[in-house]
Amino acid sequence: MNHMCTLYGTVKAMLYEWEILLDLPGAAEAVYDMEVKYKQQMEQYSYTPSIAFNGSKTECYSNLIDQLQNLIFEVNNQGP
Repeated sequence: MNHMCTLYGTVKAMLYEWEILLDLPGAAEAVYDMEVKYKQQMEQYSYTPSIAFNGSKTECYSNLIDQLQNLIFEVNNQGP
């Protein structure tokens, strides 16, 4: 949630509906490297929304690749 506030000032300032799909704890460098890898692999699904926001040119995708969908499913379905 803190990341969302950094991007938009406040959560209410975001003009679109959004959902956090994955909150992955870990070393900042490892998480950044993973983000870069997935962004490169999903480049074909990248789009720019009609209303701009911080990150709108690099954070919007019309689809997720299977590998990322599987990671999201696995992390979100782990037991306590």
